[in-house]
Amino acid sequence: MSRKRTSSLFVALAIGVSTGLLLPALSVGGLLIGLREPQVAQQNLERDLQAKLDVLASSLPELLWNLDQVAAREVAAAIMKSPDVVRVAVSDASQGLPFIEMRHPERQLGQLIKGERDIFRGSTRIGHLQIEIDDHLAAAALSRQRWLYAATVGGQLLISVALVLLALNSRVMRPLRALGRFANDMAQGRFSTELEGGRNDEIGRLGKHLQDMRDALQHQFDAQRQLIDRLRGMAETVPGVVYQLRRSPDGKFSFAYVSEAVKDYFRVPAQLLLSEADALFERIHVEDREAVREALASSARHLSPWQQEFRTDNTDGSERWLYGNAIAQLEDGGSVLWHGFLTDISRQRRDALELDRYRHHLEELVEARTQALATATKAAEAANLAKSAFLANMSHEIRTPMNAIIGLTYLARRDSVEPAQQDRLKKVADAAEHLLSVINNVLDISKIEAGKLHLEAGIFSVNQLLDNIASMMAQRAAEKQLQVQQDVPDELQNRVLMGDAQRITEILINFAGNAIKFTDQGFVRLRAHVLAETPQQLRLRFEVQDSGIGISEEAQARLFQDFEQADSSTTRRYGGTGLGLAISRRLARLMGGEVGVQSAPGEGSLFWLELELPLSDQPLAAAGLQRGQAARELLTPFQGRRVLLAEDNVVNQEVAVALLQSAGLEVDVANDGVEACEMVQQGDYGLVLMDVQMPAMDGLDATRAIRATEKGRQLPILAMTANAFAEERQRCLDAGMNDHVAKPVVAEQLFLTLRRWLHAAAGH
Repeated sequence: MSRKRTSSLFVALAIGVSTGLLLPALSVGGLLIGLREPQVAQQNLERDLQAKLDVLASSLPELLWNLDQVAAREVAAAIMKSPDVVRVAVSDASQGLPFIEMRHPERQLGQLIKGERDIFRGSTRIGHLQIEIDDHLAAAALSRQRWLYAATVGGQLLISVALVLLALNSRVMRPLRALGRFANDMAQGRFSTELEGGRNDEIGRLGKHLQDMRDALQHQFDAQRQLIDRLRGMAETVPGVVYQLRRSPDGKFSFAYVSEAVKDYFRVPAQLLLSEADALFERIHVEDREAVREALASSARHLSPWQQEFRTDNTDGSERWLYGNAIAQLEDGGSVLWHGFLTDISRQRRDALELDRYRHHLEELVEARTQALATATKAAEAANLAKSAFLANMSHEIRTPMNAIIGLTYLARRDSVEPAQQDRLKKVADAAEHLLSVINNVLDISKIEAGKLHLEAGIFSVNQLLDNIASMMAQRAAEKQLQVQQDVPDELQNRVLMGDAQRITEILINFAGNAIKFTDQGFVRLRAHVLAETPQQLRLRFEVQDSGIGISEEAQARLFQDFEQADSSTTRRYGGTGLGLAISRRLARLMGGEVGVQSAPGEGSLFWLELELPLSDQPLAAAGLQRGQAARELLTPFQGRRVLLAEDNVVNQEVAVALLQSAGLEVDVANDGVEACEMVQQGDYGLVLMDVQMPAMDGLDATRAIRATEKGRQLPILAMTANAFAEERQRCLDAGMNDHVAKPVVAEQLFLTLRRWLHAAAGH
């Protein structure tokens, strides 16, 4: 079992470098000492010179005093034996004459150092001594010493560098080279290389980290290889050719990958296409080849998807249609790589051709059928026009005598005080109202089926709407001693909604009328509550509940169908056409809502209407006068005001004149449109009531003629017509009339309309 070294690379390097630098440091120290040798040598020369001066200065005084030159020369010759002495000279102090002088000029090779000394005998100066020495010998010795120092330091430095390099190579460079080879093997995908273990320093830990990274990379590469193998397996099983096509910046194509199925499509093996992409393009039909290249070039320029259908040439001479689809991706270096697939659409093309042949044949059949349908449509439109004309005429023909019946009955009831007569007249009025209701239901059904029923949006409040319905139902309920109750929650009080209040009222009146009809005692309750609310709209549920006879579950399924009632006995006992509820459902659905019923025999019924209605921030106009008050209010401000009635029917003239006079108005009568135009120009009228269908000139042409005059430009003209269709009303407005009063005339409605327009004409 090997024992790992627990040293640190930093410590090892520090020891090696310190050891390697120790010798150079010592050598440098010696070199620094050696650098001081010139000073030491200079000092030694000067000391030697002083010693020579001392010797001669002590030996020459007696010889100089006795003028013994021979002896003096012998003493000087001893000094001259020193190889660095160049000159010795002694002079007389009294006259300064040379006493002795000895010189070796050949010894002067370097710098001369000169020493002088006075010679004394006792205290008397008797002479002067000079010695000159040359420093070249000392300099030569110093130079040799310097070279020795340099060689020593250089050798030590070389040894130190070698030791450091050996330490670095052993401890650092060789392990790093091993780590480099290991990392390079990983980069090349060779994960089997192992690092030599046994180190626990920084390099050892780095090697351990590299091995961990190698293991992680190998795991990832294995996972990627498995994924690639799965993807390739999937690509090979896909019914088509999966490929990656690359286009280099110079325009050359090459396949990065192509599935083996390409051989079935182009008769070229996938392995060949990986090296020769042009082999595939050569198999494309000659008429499509250039188009494919241009489409791919355009996709490469704009990095847009490539989608194209093209043909290939089979060896048997037949054509195969392929569909190519790919997404373009820009790579580093400017190449474009497409990821896509090719599918065989030959069968689809054949089917398309077959379908095209069928289509052409079908177009011929459709054209023939269209001609037949056009003929049938024209016939149907003609029949529809005839039906509309018939309904309009029938409406006019029925409503005209109904106007006389209802109007005259109203006048007779107003003037009669005999109870028996009042009872008979009431029955006549009820029968007329019922007949008018039947006519209105038939016309509504016809208009809904013809798509000519138009909704009108206006603002209203729920409590006002239910008040009006309760008021209209009050008399009928009172006759049967029934209570009419209302239930409107606080959250709906005076909230302003937008919708067709007239049609909502029509539906609820249908419900309330049936409730009164089928209830002998108890109550009829009108109720509304909120189902859902947003800042913009409310979803409301209107309910009409009664304590009447109730309806069986089987009969409920038939209630909202045309001409259906609960059962035949109901029809015999209570009457009715069975159209009211059917019309209510159609009106509710036209408004985006729904109707329904909850009932059980003997437990009463609850009919409901659900609608989504927008909220309005417009102020709600003040409610109109209560019915019956309009005539009284007309009597006060407009007493004696003259109006013109244009009406050709004598009975209708009598009814209208009586109603208008009862309101305190003065009435002139024109029998046709021509008379009406003339009378407008001659008289001063506050308002004209104009019938539409009249001889000589109808009401529409008469209105246009009146509007063309200065006097008739601002004159209020109200249509009075028995035609109940919205188109007729619009024709009246388009001709220049201000408003419309339908026949049979309802007195209260007539008075309210007159009041509004007389106010407008008077500038109130």
